[in-house]
Amino acid sequence: MEAELKKTLIPITLGAVAGLISFLVTQDLRQRDAFGIIILVLLIYVQKFIFPKLGIELKAKDWVGLSFLTLSSWYILWTFLLNL
Repeated sequence: MEAELKKTLIPITLGAVAGLISFLVTQDLRQRDAFGIIILVLLIYVQKFIFPKLGIELKAKDWVGLSFLTLSSWYILWTFLLNL
């Protein structure tokens, strides 16, 4: 149960961090939107190293869900911040 909770909260948290960093880096410059996506991909990749350190073994099908959670929280927070 604890491992499943970590599998949920870590991608959501990292997605929110990626959204905040993307907003701070791009702000009003639309030319840098691609850089915001690179930040998202980088933080999805960082998860590959975080989960084994926590003793959580991930299967191939887990990565689809983790990537979707990270993408969703990144998109929601970045869009929210851009509309402030």
